[in-house]
Amino acid sequence: MHHTGSGSRLFRSQAFHYQALRTMGHSVASGANPGECLEAIRRIRDEDAESWYASWHAFGEKCEKMSVAEGDAVSRGMDLLRASNYYRASEFFLSPSDPRRLEAYRRSSGTFVRALQVLKIPHKLWKIPYDRVSLHAYYLPGDDDKPLILACGGYDSTLEELFFWIGKAARERGCPCIMFEGPGQSHMLREYGVKFTHEWEKPLKMLLDYAEWEAPELAKRRKVILGVSMGGMLALRAAARDKRIDAAACFGGFFNMREAALAQLPGLGRWLFRLGFEDVFNRLARLKAARDIGRRWALTNGCWSMGGQTPFELLVKTGDYSVAPVAEEITCNVLIVKGERDHLIPSSDSALFRKHITRARTYREHTFTAADGAGEHCQAGAVEQFHQVFFDWVEGLAAGRY
Repeated sequence: MHHTGSGSRLFRSQAFHYQALRTMGHSVASGANPGECLEAIRRIRDEDAESWYASWHAFGEKCEKMSVAEGDAVSRGMDLLRASNYYRASEFFLSPSDPRRLEAYRRSSGTFVRALQVLKIPHKLWKIPYDRVSLHAYYLPGDDDKPLILACGGYDSTLEELFFWIGKAARERGCPCIMFEGPGQSHMLREYGVKFTHEWEKPLKMLLDYAEWEAPELAKRRKVILGVSMGGMLALRAAARDKRIDAAACFGGFFNMREAALAQLPGLGRWLFRLGFEDVFNRLARLKAARDIGRRWALTNGCWSMGGQTPFELLVKTGDYSVAPVAEEITCNVLIVKGERDHLIPSSDSALFRKHITRARTYREHTFTAADGAGEHCQAGAVEQFHQVFFDWVEGLAAGRY
Protein backbone atom coordinates (compact mmCIF):
# COMPACT_ATOMS: atom_id res chain seq x y z
CA MET A 1 0.00 0.00 0.00
CA HIS A 2 1.25 3.45 -0.89
CA HIS A 3 -0.01 5.21 2.20
CA THR A 4 1.59 5.02 5.62
CA GLY A 5 -1.33 4.19 7.86
CA SER A 6 -0.80 2.20 11.01
CA GLY A 7 -2.99 0.65 13.66
CA SER A 8 -6.58 1.82 13.27
CA ARG A 9 -5.59 4.77 11.08
CA LEU A 10 -6.20 4.76 7.35
CA PHE A 11 -3.39 7.28 6.76
CA ARG A 12 -0.68 8.80 8.91
CA SER A 13 -1.91 12.23 7.81
CA GLN A 14 -4.82 13.32 10.02
CA ALA A 15 -6.48 15.10 7.10
CA PHE A 16 -6.35 12.08 4.78
CA HIS A 17 -7.28 9.66 7.57
CA TYR A 18 -10.35 11.62 8.59
CA GLN A 19 -11.60 12.28 5.06
CA ALA A 20 -11.17 8.65 4.09
CA LEU A 21 -13.04 7.54 7.23
CA ARG A 22 -15.75 10.10 6.53
CA THR A 23 -16.19 8.78 2.98
CA MET A 24 -16.19 5.13 4.03
CA GLY A 25 -18.52 5.87 6.94
CA HIS A 26 -21.27 6.89 4.56
CA SER A 27 -21.71 3.19 3.79
CA VAL A 28 -24.41 3.27 6.49
CA ALA A 29 -26.55 5.27 4.04
CA SER A 30 -25.48 3.35 0.91
CA GLY A 31 -22.99 6.09 0.05
CA ALA A 32 -19.94 3.84 0.06
CA ASN A 33 -18.78 0.26 -0.07
CA PRO A 34 -15.94 -0.70 2.31
CA GLY A 35 -14.25 -2.87 -0.29
CA GLU A 36 -14.28 -0.09 -2.86
CA CYS A 37 -13.02 2.39 -0.28
CA LEU A 38 -10.14 0.18 0.82
CA GLU A 39 -9.07 -0.29 -2.79
CA ALA A 40 -9.31 3.47 -3.41
CA ILE A 41 -7.20 4.10 -0.29
CA ARG A 42 -4.61 1.56 -1.45
CA ARG A 43 -3.99 3.64 -4.56
CA ILE A 44 -3.50 6.94 -2.72
CA ARG A 45 -0.13 8.34 -1.64
CA ASP A 46 -0.40 10.03 1.74
CA GLU A 47 -0.74 13.84 1.48
CA ASP A 48 -0.75 13.67 -2.32
CA ALA A 49 -3.83 15.56 -3.53
CA GLU A 50 -3.50 14.33 -7.12
CA SER A 51 -3.57 10.66 -6.21
CA TRP A 52 -6.46 11.37 -3.82
CA TYR A 53 -8.46 12.97 -6.62
CA ALA A 54 -7.58 10.32 -9.19
CA SER A 55 -8.47 7.37 -6.98
CA TRP A 56 -11.83 8.57 -5.68
CA HIS A 57 -12.83 10.01 -9.05
CA ALA A 58 -12.05 6.69 -10.74
CA PHE A 59 -14.36 4.88 -8.34
CA GLY A 60 -17.03 7.52 -8.93
CA GLU A 61 -16.81 6.86 -12.65
CA LYS A 62 -16.79 3.09 -12.09
CA CYS A 63 -19.99 3.24 -10.01
CA GLU A 64 -21.64 5.61 -12.46
CA LYS A 65 -20.90 3.20 -15.31
CA MET A 66 -22.26 0.31 -13.25
CA SER A 67 -25.51 2.24 -12.85
CA VAL A 68 -26.26 1.99 -16.57
CA ALA A 69 -25.33 -1.68 -16.87
CA GLU A 70 -27.83 -4.50 -16.60
CA GLY A 71 -29.26 -4.91 -13.14
CA ASP A 72 -32.23 -4.17 -10.97
CA ALA A 73 -33.23 -0.58 -10.28
CA VAL A 74 -32.30 -0.74 -6.60
CA SER A 75 -28.74 -1.83 -7.36
CA ARG A 76 -28.36 0.82 -10.04
CA GLY A 77 -29.67 3.48 -7.69
CA MET A 78 -27.21 2.40 -5.02
CA ASP A 79 -24.41 2.62 -7.60
CA LEU A 80 -25.37 6.26 -8.18
CA LEU A 81 -25.40 7.06 -4.46
CA ARG A 82 -21.87 5.71 -4.13
CA ALA A 83 -20.78 7.57 -7.25
CA SER A 84 -22.10 10.80 -5.76
CA ASN A 85 -20.12 10.35 -2.55
CA TYR A 86 -16.92 9.31 -4.32
CA TYR A 87 -17.08 12.31 -6.64
CA ARG A 88 -17.61 14.52 -3.56
CA ALA A 89 -14.54 13.04 -1.91
CA SER A 90 -12.44 13.40 -5.05
CA GLU A 91 -12.70 17.19 -5.23
CA PHE A 92 -11.94 17.77 -1.56
CA PHE A 93 -8.23 18.62 -1.69
CA LEU A 94 -8.22 20.29 -5.12
CA SER A 95 -7.59 24.02 -5.39
CA PRO A 96 -10.80 26.06 -5.71
CA SER A 97 -9.41 27.41 -9.00
CA ASP A 98 -8.96 23.91 -10.44
CA PRO A 99 -11.74 23.36 -13.04
CA ARG A 100 -11.92 19.71 -12.01
CA ARG A 101 -13.39 20.80 -8.70
CA LEU A 102 -16.57 22.22 -10.23
CA GLU A 103 -16.78 19.32 -12.68
CA ALA A 104 -16.57 16.76 -9.88
CA TYR A 105 -19.16 18.63 -7.81
CA ARG A 106 -21.58 18.74 -10.74
CA ARG A 107 -21.15 15.02 -11.27
CA SER A 108 -21.69 14.42 -7.54
CA SER A 109 -24.93 16.41 -7.46
CA GLY A 110 -26.09 15.00 -10.79
CA THR A 111 -25.62 11.36 -9.82
CA PHE A 112 -27.35 12.05 -6.50
CA VAL A 113 -30.49 13.40 -8.20
CA ARG A 114 -30.50 10.45 -10.57
CA ALA A 115 -30.16 8.09 -7.61
CA LEU A 116 -33.28 9.53 -5.99
CA GLN A 117 -35.14 9.13 -9.27
CA VAL A 118 -33.98 5.56 -9.95
CA LEU A 119 -34.70 4.50 -6.37
CA LYS A 120 -38.10 6.22 -6.56
CA ILE A 121 -37.43 8.16 -3.36
CA PRO A 122 -40.10 10.86 -3.09
CA HIS A 123 -38.41 14.26 -3.14
CA LYS A 124 -38.53 17.80 -4.37
CA LEU A 125 -35.52 19.90 -5.33
CA TRP A 126 -36.25 23.48 -4.42
CA LYS A 127 -34.38 26.40 -5.98
CA ILE A 128 -35.17 29.30 -3.66
CA PRO A 129 -34.45 32.91 -4.69
CA TYR A 130 -31.74 34.37 -2.46
CA ASP A 131 -29.95 37.68 -3.11
CA ARG A 132 -30.11 37.40 -6.92
CA VAL A 133 -28.95 33.77 -6.90
CA SER A 134 -30.64 30.56 -5.74
CA LEU A 135 -30.43 28.52 -2.57
CA HIS A 136 -30.94 24.80 -3.18
CA ALA A 137 -32.76 22.43 -0.85
CA TYR A 138 -34.08 18.88 -1.03
CA TYR A 139 -37.42 18.10 0.59
CA LEU A 140 -37.97 14.44 1.51
CA PRO A 141 -41.58 14.00 2.70
CA GLY A 142 -42.42 11.85 5.72
CA ASP A 143 -45.23 10.83 8.06
CA ASP A 144 -47.82 13.40 9.11
CA ASP A 145 -47.21 12.89 12.83
CA LYS A 146 -43.42 13.23 12.75
CA PRO A 147 -41.39 16.41 13.30
CA LEU A 148 -39.64 18.10 10.40
CA ILE A 149 -35.84 17.75 10.40
CA LEU A 150 -33.99 20.70 8.87
CA ALA A 151 -30.37 19.81 8.11
CA CYS A 152 -27.45 22.02 7.12
CA GLY A 153 -23.74 21.32 6.74
CA GLY A 154 -20.64 23.25 7.70
CA TYR A 155 -17.23 24.43 6.54
CA ASP A 156 -16.84 21.92 3.71
CA SER A 157 -20.10 20.00 3.36
CA THR A 158 -22.02 19.59 0.15
CA LEU A 159 -25.79 19.63 0.12
CA GLU A 160 -26.03 16.10 -1.23
CA GLU A 161 -23.74 14.70 1.48
CA LEU A 162 -26.39 15.58 4.06
CA PHE A 163 -28.38 12.59 2.79
CA PHE A 164 -25.62 10.32 4.10
CA TRP A 165 -25.24 12.17 7.42
CA ILE A 166 -28.95 12.41 8.27
CA GLY A 167 -31.39 12.45 5.31
CA LYS A 168 -31.65 8.71 4.78
CA ALA A 169 -31.83 8.07 8.54
CA ALA A 170 -34.67 10.58 8.90
CA ARG A 171 -36.55 9.00 6.01
CA GLU A 172 -36.18 5.51 7.51
CA ARG A 173 -37.83 6.79 10.69
CA GLY A 174 -40.67 8.53 8.89
CA CYS A 175 -39.45 12.05 9.63
CA PRO A 176 -39.83 14.56 6.82
CA CYS A 177 -36.48 16.19 6.12
CA ILE A 178 -35.30 19.32 4.36
CA MET A 179 -31.61 19.32 3.54
CA PHE A 180 -30.46 22.82 2.68
CA GLU A 181 -27.36 24.78 1.78
CA GLY A 182 -26.50 28.35 2.68
CA PRO A 183 -23.99 30.97 1.58
CA GLY A 184 -20.45 29.61 1.52
CA GLN A 185 -21.58 26.07 0.80
CA SER A 186 -22.13 23.63 -2.01
CA HIS A 187 -23.90 25.05 -5.08
CA MET A 188 -24.01 28.65 -3.76
CA LEU A 189 -20.23 28.71 -3.35
CA ARG A 190 -19.18 26.70 -6.39
CA GLU A 191 -21.60 28.13 -8.95
CA TYR A 192 -21.97 31.71 -7.68
CA GLY A 193 -19.01 32.36 -5.40
CA VAL A 194 -21.29 33.42 -2.52
CA LYS A 195 -19.34 33.55 0.76
CA PHE A 196 -20.44 32.41 4.23
CA THR A 197 -22.54 34.57 6.51
CA HIS A 198 -22.69 34.24 10.28
CA GLU A 199 -26.28 35.50 10.10
CA TRP A 200 -27.64 32.03 9.38
CA GLU A 201 -31.14 33.14 10.31
CA LYS A 202 -31.30 34.77 6.86
CA PRO A 203 -31.05 31.59 4.76
CA LEU A 204 -33.19 29.77 7.34
CA LYS A 205 -35.94 32.39 7.05
CA MET A 206 -35.90 32.20 3.24
CA LEU A 207 -36.06 28.41 3.46
CA LEU A 208 -38.90 28.25 5.98
CA ASP A 209 -40.96 30.91 4.21
CA TYR A 210 -40.58 29.04 0.93
CA ALA A 211 -41.26 25.64 2.52
CA GLU A 212 -44.45 26.83 4.20
CA TRP A 213 -45.66 28.23 0.87
CA GLU A 214 -44.62 25.23 -1.24
CA ALA A 215 -45.68 22.59 1.33
CA PRO A 216 -48.32 24.21 3.61
CA GLU A 217 -48.61 21.03 5.68
CA LEU A 218 -45.20 21.89 7.18
CA ALA A 219 -46.32 25.21 8.70
CA LYS A 220 -47.62 23.73 11.95
CA ARG A 221 -45.13 20.86 12.10
CA ARG A 222 -42.64 20.70 14.97
CA LYS A 223 -39.29 21.80 13.56
CA VAL A 224 -35.86 20.49 14.57
CA ILE A 225 -32.76 22.03 13.02
CA LEU A 226 -29.62 19.92 12.88
CA GLY A 227 -26.27 21.46 11.98
CA VAL A 228 -23.31 19.26 11.04
CA SER A 229 -19.84 20.40 12.21
CA MET A 230 -19.56 24.19 11.75
CA GLY A 231 -23.24 23.99 10.82
CA GLY A 232 -23.99 23.18 14.46
CA MET A 233 -22.90 26.65 15.52
CA LEU A 234 -24.81 28.17 12.60
CA ALA A 235 -27.94 26.18 13.49
CA LEU A 236 -27.85 27.45 17.08
CA ARG A 237 -27.43 31.03 15.87
CA ALA A 238 -30.37 30.64 13.49
CA ALA A 239 -32.59 29.03 16.13
CA ALA A 240 -31.88 31.94 18.46
CA ARG A 241 -33.45 34.37 15.99
CA ASP A 242 -36.18 32.32 14.28
CA LYS A 243 -38.68 31.17 16.88
CA ARG A 244 -40.37 28.76 14.49
CA ILE A 245 -37.62 26.34 15.49
CA ASP A 246 -38.65 24.04 18.36
CA ALA A 247 -35.30 22.31 18.85
CA ALA A 248 -31.70 22.68 17.68
CA ALA A 249 -28.97 20.03 17.59
CA CYS A 250 -25.29 20.91 17.35
CA PHE A 251 -23.68 17.84 15.75
CA GLY A 252 -19.93 18.15 16.29
CA GLY A 253 -19.94 21.95 16.17
CA PHE A 254 -17.73 24.45 17.94
CA PHE A 255 -18.79 27.27 20.24
CA ASN A 256 -16.46 29.91 18.79
CA MET A 257 -14.81 29.45 15.41
CA ARG A 258 -11.85 31.75 16.06
CA GLU A 259 -10.98 30.08 19.34
CA ALA A 260 -11.31 26.65 17.73
CA ALA A 261 -8.95 27.74 14.95
CA LEU A 262 -6.47 29.28 17.38
CA ALA A 263 -6.44 26.04 19.37
CA GLN A 264 -5.00 24.35 16.27
CA LEU A 265 -2.02 26.74 16.23
CA PRO A 266 1.22 26.59 18.20
CA GLY A 267 1.53 28.99 21.12
CA LEU A 268 3.69 31.37 19.10
CA GLY A 269 1.00 31.66 16.43
CA ARG A 270 -1.69 32.47 18.99
CA TRP A 271 0.58 35.09 20.58
CA LEU A 272 1.37 36.74 17.23
CA PHE A 273 -2.31 36.92 16.28
CA ARG A 274 -3.51 38.35 19.58
CA LEU A 275 -0.81 41.05 19.49
CA GLY A 276 -1.62 41.91 15.89
CA PHE A 277 1.73 41.01 14.30
CA GLU A 278 0.05 40.40 10.95
CA ASP A 279 3.05 39.99 8.64
CA VAL A 280 4.94 37.63 10.93
CA PHE A 281 1.76 35.65 11.63
CA ASN A 282 1.11 35.23 7.90
CA ARG A 283 4.65 34.03 7.25
CA LEU A 284 4.44 31.49 10.07
CA ALA A 285 1.00 30.28 8.97
CA ARG A 286 2.14 29.78 5.39
CA LEU A 287 5.27 27.97 6.52
CA LYS A 288 3.18 25.56 8.60
CA ALA A 289 0.68 25.10 5.77
CA ALA A 290 3.43 24.26 3.30
CA ARG A 291 4.38 21.29 5.47
CA ASP A 292 0.90 20.00 6.31
CA ILE A 293 -1.85 19.38 3.76
CA GLY A 294 -4.55 19.66 6.43
CA ARG A 295 -3.47 23.18 7.42
CA ARG A 296 -3.02 24.11 3.77
CA TRP A 297 -6.51 22.90 2.92
CA ALA A 298 -8.06 24.70 5.92
CA LEU A 299 -6.54 28.04 4.86
CA THR A 300 -7.40 27.63 1.20
CA ASN A 301 -10.96 26.52 1.89
CA GLY A 302 -11.46 29.34 4.38
CA CYS A 303 -10.28 32.09 2.05
CA TRP A 304 -12.47 30.60 -0.70
CA SER A 305 -15.64 30.14 1.34
CA MET A 306 -15.36 32.95 3.91
CA GLY A 307 -13.17 35.57 2.25
CA GLY A 308 -9.88 37.12 3.22
CA GLN A 309 -6.65 37.20 1.24
CA THR A 310 -4.30 36.12 4.03
CA PRO A 311 -4.37 33.74 7.01
CA PHE A 312 -4.58 36.74 9.36
CA GLU A 313 -7.55 38.25 7.48
CA LEU A 314 -9.32 34.89 7.47
CA LEU A 315 -8.85 34.48 11.22
CA VAL A 316 -10.22 37.97 11.81
CA LYS A 317 -13.36 37.06 9.84
CA THR A 318 -13.96 33.95 11.95
CA GLY A 319 -14.58 36.17 14.98
CA ASP A 320 -18.22 36.65 13.95
CA TYR A 321 -18.88 32.91 13.99
CA SER A 322 -19.72 32.32 17.63
CA VAL A 323 -22.71 31.25 19.69
CA ALA A 324 -21.88 33.75 22.45
CA PRO A 325 -23.60 36.89 21.03
CA VAL A 326 -26.97 35.11 20.67
CA ALA A 327 -26.75 32.53 23.47
CA GLU A 328 -29.32 34.24 25.69
CA GLU A 329 -31.79 34.27 22.80
CA ILE A 330 -31.70 30.48 22.45
CA THR A 331 -34.97 29.41 24.07
CA CYS A 332 -35.72 26.22 22.16
CA ASN A 333 -34.69 22.69 23.14
CA VAL A 334 -30.95 22.09 22.63
CA LEU A 335 -28.82 19.00 22.05
CA ILE A 336 -25.00 19.22 21.98
CA VAL A 337 -23.06 16.16 20.82
CA LYS A 338 -19.30 15.73 20.51
CA GLY A 339 -16.63 13.11 20.04
CA GLU A 340 -14.03 12.32 22.68
CA ARG A 341 -11.27 12.32 20.05
CA ASP A 342 -12.52 15.23 17.94
CA HIS A 343 -9.45 16.80 16.31
CA LEU A 344 -11.25 20.06 15.43
CA ILE A 345 -13.30 20.99 18.50
CA PRO A 346 -11.57 22.16 21.72
CA SER A 347 -12.48 20.04 24.75
CA SER A 348 -13.24 23.27 26.63
CA ASP A 349 -16.22 23.96 24.36
CA SER A 350 -18.53 21.77 26.44
CA ALA A 351 -18.15 24.09 29.41
CA LEU A 352 -18.77 27.12 27.20
CA PHE A 353 -22.03 25.70 25.83
CA ARG A 354 -23.25 24.96 29.37
CA LYS A 355 -22.14 28.34 30.70
CA HIS A 356 -23.78 30.47 27.99
CA ILE A 357 -26.88 28.54 26.91
CA THR A 358 -28.92 29.10 30.04
CA ARG A 359 -32.37 29.93 28.70
CA ALA A 360 -32.97 26.84 26.57
CA ARG A 361 -36.28 25.09 27.17
CA THR A 362 -34.31 21.91 27.78
CA TYR A 363 -30.59 21.24 27.43
CA ARG A 364 -28.94 17.88 26.78
CA GLU A 365 -25.33 16.98 26.05
CA HIS A 366 -23.76 13.71 24.91
CA THR A 367 -20.12 12.68 24.42
CA PHE A 368 -19.24 9.73 22.18
CA THR A 369 -16.18 7.76 23.22
CA ALA A 370 -13.20 6.49 21.28
CA ALA A 371 -13.55 3.12 22.99
CA ASP A 372 -16.96 2.71 21.34
CA GLY A 373 -15.51 3.63 17.95
CA ALA A 374 -17.46 6.89 17.76
CA GLY A 375 -14.96 9.41 19.12
CA GLU A 376 -14.07 11.07 15.81
CA HIS A 377 -15.36 14.42 14.58
CA CYS A 378 -19.09 14.07 13.80
CA GLN A 379 -18.83 10.39 14.69
CA ALA A 380 -17.37 9.63 11.26
CA GLY A 381 -17.40 5.87 10.75
CA ALA A 382 -19.98 5.30 13.47
CA VAL A 383 -22.76 7.75 12.68
CA GLU A 384 -25.39 5.16 13.63
CA GLN A 385 -24.51 5.85 17.26
CA PHE A 386 -25.30 9.52 16.72
CA HIS A 387 -28.58 8.60 15.06
CA GLN A 388 -29.62 6.57 18.09
CA VAL A 389 -28.99 9.50 20.44
CA PHE A 390 -30.47 12.12 18.12
CA PHE A 391 -33.70 10.35 17.24
CA ASP A 392 -34.23 9.22 20.84
CA TRP A 393 -33.94 12.90 21.79
CA VAL A 394 -36.40 13.93 19.04
CA GLU A 395 -38.91 11.29 20.14
CA GLY A 396 -38.35 12.20 23.79
CA LEU A 397 -39.20 15.83 23.12
CA ALA A 398 -42.45 14.80 21.47
CA ALA A 399 -43.27 12.48 24.37
CA GLY A 400 -42.37 15.09 26.99
CA ARG A 401 -39.50 13.05 28.44
CA TYR A 402 -37.11 16.03 28.43
